[in-house]
Amino acid sequence: MEWFHLQKQVSIQNGQLDLRDWHAEDGDVLLLDGEWEFYPSQWLITGNRAQEAGERESTLIQVPGGWNEALNAEEPTPYGFGSYRLILHVDPAEERNYSLRVPSVRTSSELYVNGRLLAGTGRVADTEHEYIAKNLPYSTTFTADENGVIELVIQGANYVDSRNSGIARSIKFGSEQAIAKEMRISMSMQLLTTIIFLMHSAYAFILFLLGNKEKKLLYFSLLILCITLANMLSDYEKLFHQLFYIGSDWDFRLANFALMIGVYALLQCTNHREIRYWRRVHPAYKIVTLGTACLTLFLSPDQIISLFPFYTLLGAIAVVVTIIAIFKSVIKDIRSNLLLLTAFLVLLHHYVWSFFWRESGLSLVYYPFDQIIAMGFLATVWFKQYFNMHANTKEIAATLQRMNDHKDQFLANTSHEFRNPLHSMMNMSQSVLKRERHLLQERSIKELETMSSVGRRLSLILNDLMDVMSLRDGNPRLQKKAVSIQPIVTGVLDMLQYNAEVKSIHISNQIPDDFPPVYADENRVIQIVFNLLHNAVKYTNEGNIAIQAVAKDGKAHIRITDTGIGMDEVMLKRLFRPYEQASTSETMIEGGFGLGLSISKQLVELHGGTLAVSSVLGEGSSFIFSLELADLGALDEVAAAGAFEPIIVPPMLIEDDDSIPTDKTAIPPSLRILEENHGRPCLLIVDDDPVNLQVLEAILPPDEYDTTMVTSGKEALAVLNTKDWDLVISDIMMPQMSGYELARIIRGRLSLTELPILLVTARSQPEDIRGGFIAGANDYVTKPVEAIELKSRIEALISIKRFVREQQRLEMAWLHAQIQPHFLFNALNAVTALSNINLDKMRTLLDEFSHYLRSKFRFHNRDGLVLIEEELNLVKSYLFIEQVRFDERLQVIWEIEDCKELKVPFLSIQPLVENAIMHGVMKRVRGGTICIRIRTYETGVEISVEDDGEGMEEARLQHVLERKTDGKSGVGLINTDQRLKRHFGSGLHISSTLGIGTKVTFRIPY
Repeated sequence: MEWFHLQKQVSIQNGQLDLRDWHAEDGDVLLLDGEWEFYPSQWLITGNRAQEAGERESTLIQVPGGWNEALNAEEPTPYGFGSYRLILHVDPAEERNYSLRVPSVRTSSELYVNGRLLAGTGRVADTEHEYIAKNLPYSTTFTADENGVIELVIQGANYVDSRNSGIARSIKFGSEQAIAKEMRISMSMQLLTTIIFLMHSAYAFILFLLGNKEKKLLYFSLLILCITLANMLSDYEKLFHQLFYIGSDWDFRLANFALMIGVYALLQCTNHREIRYWRRVHPAYKIVTLGTACLTLFLSPDQIISLFPFYTLLGAIAVVVTIIAIFKSVIKDIRSNLLLLTAFLVLLHHYVWSFFWRESGLSLVYYPFDQIIAMGFLATVWFKQYFNMHANTKEIAATLQRMNDHKDQFLANTSHEFRNPLHSMMNMSQSVLKRERHLLQERSIKELETMSSVGRRLSLILNDLMDVMSLRDGNPRLQKKAVSIQPIVTGVLDMLQYNAEVKSIHISNQIPDDFPPVYADENRVIQIVFNLLHNAVKYTNEGNIAIQAVAKDGKAHIRITDTGIGMDEVMLKRLFRPYEQASTSETMIEGGFGLGLSISKQLVELHGGTLAVSSVLGEGSSFIFSLELADLGALDEVAAAGAFEPIIVPPMLIEDDDSIPTDKTAIPPSLRILEENHGRPCLLIVDDDPVNLQVLEAILPPDEYDTTMVTSGKEALAVLNTKDWDLVISDIMMPQMSGYELARIIRGRLSLTELPILLVTARSQPEDIRGGFIAGANDYVTKPVEAIELKSRIEALISIKRFVREQQRLEMAWLHAQIQPHFLFNALNAVTALSNINLDKMRTLLDEFSHYLRSKFRFHNRDGLVLIEEELNLVKSYLFIEQVRFDERLQVIWEIEDCKELKVPFLSIQPLVENAIMHGVMKRVRGGTICIRIRTYETGVEISVEDDGEGMEEARLQHVLERKTDGKSGVGLINTDQRLKRHFGSGLHISSTLGIGTKVTFRIPY
């Protein structure tokens, strides 16, 4: 440690220093602090010619220190040039090499010894144009003259740094050996500190990448990196510039940028957000700090220097907040945080003293030990946390492993408990089916067959659960024998028929009957094939599934290919892990444990084969597994009967061809519409699971409900306009289109009372239920569905719809029957007036009036459709009467294209015409014109009634079709709009401009 105590200060007076009694051999290093001669705005040496000092005006200046006042006493300035001069007297009897170390002269300098230029940095000049700024430490070695005199002249210039300029730090003088030794020590210490800091920054970053992504590690790494960069740029030997000189501008920018980023990183290394009021201020502080850091990269040195107080303020705030946060942590747990507090205080001590030394101009040997000690404490803290985390992770892993073992054991035990009653149910249902088949209805036979098929599927799932334990323990049960693949695939397809038949899927079993048998456990092969085929059917909504097999190199290679949703690379990597399956939020497909593929892979490998998969997202997947072929003589040993009792399968789905059919029927085979019965509610049931459809069909018998079942939202929308549905019952989790989306689409066309929607969901969380109501559902039931609850909710929703429908019928009846008294009086008055003027016109008016009354009082087919001609005749009668009444104030324009076969709801056009007259043109004194227009298009007919009356404001127009509680809403328009929506899915479209007129339009599709 004696290396750090060899520097001595001497007192220089009047630019002279007598060192003749000084013993340089002792290794002392002198700090040449004191009064130097200074020649402002003068060069003592120009070129190779030295000027006599007496010829120039000089002053005494304190070194180290600024020359601002010396350059201009009236207006101190850092910008300019000048010369420093010092005379040293050493013992002339000693022949010794002396060295001089110049740490910092802002911002360029040249060193002359006895009139010779020995060293310098940058380029000094008396004009800014010729000047080059560069302020790096340098050294030189020399000898005294024969009289023991050493004349030191330092000429400096500065035109960029707005701080105090000139000799900023103490100049060191000593023997060549002493100065060289101090330089080695200083540079070695700074290099050692840099390496240690970079190592800690690197390992903190590596721990962040390899660990649990603890952000404090990342910010700690960034903090150490910023400290190191700032030290290398501006402290002592300026190591960074020794390797890569980047210029004075970027020196300022990078050093202060690193400072601001380090200040931000310092805060992030602590629990500063736990400080009560600071958490409110922190967002603004973060923006200011990071914004200042980024802005610094674009500023000039003068601008950066002007921001030094602001930098200091931001740094001080960060230090204070950090101290408070650390003290709060120490108070909570002093043992865990004491080292952290100590490390921070040691670092704070180092940087406070560095700041003091820098401002005082002292030039000392780089002292790194407080930084190294602090870094050791910090490393201890992080390593301790890491080892604690590692120990906790091991403990958690052990706990999870125990829980996983318990889970597997629980599943295996539960499977054993379920298996016996399940087999009892299956056996009893099969016995009843065999014994009573000739007595049962076809519907009962079908339901018993479904129960048997579902039972076999559940039995295979229970086998998967039990195999989890046996496969993990390494004691699976394998009873190998010669087994034929083709019957196994056929039997599995029988089990999956109810899953496949409700989708637009064509399954092709392309394995030939004479395919050679394999040497395997028959039950395990069934399990493998079932899992793979069930997976293919589950994730394929439409398209093809093909099962193929080839014999090669003594093995049978069975391939199952589908055109389903496919998988991405991430899913492929974890596909065969236990309990892994695609996210239901992405596929909208529920169900399953995620064990089937994992167990299938293990079973195939136990047979000595392999299971591989290839898949493209959105295009489908292909699974291929291999099994050992049996000896050719084993064909006679293959059992004649398959492993399953045969079930009759519709030939349109499962085909034993060599080709896959590509044609698709317009309506999927699952669309089963029972014979309509006017007294039964019409229900549209949507669910992608055929078993759920079977259950709902059993709960809702055909003698009580007219049910139509579809397996997707698209099919539901396709049949939505084919009937006047009383209720839609939809599952939520369905592929391609969820129940939420289906409800939103239906609500875009029909209101809550026009077509109620009942959602069936396995989720009962509040957010799921709220999502259903927001989408437009009227009610929901949770799975498993209780028959009584389901029927009660169905009856409630249907009753509401029928009540609203009855209200509409009453309104329609009122529209039919209503004749305004003043309309009747006016018509009769017109008849009376015409009797004295024009008898022919009077008779015509009576004919039209009688026709109008007959139409209004007709009560049959009030809610149905009539020919367009019949509706137009009613309109013409009404208009004739009104034209007689209003004479020239009412003009009518007809623009009718040919559409004689078109049918419209009764009283759908006449209320629109009456509304246009009474609330449109007749509101004007001069009257107006009504235009009745019917235009035909390829997709349908557009009917519009347009007037040039007073029109409506936008605010009123938005609410014209809303039913008001005060009874002031227009019954005619609202009723017509609702009936059009019920018949055609869309209602009235009204456009109006105040003072110009109104146009009411509706479309009737073909």
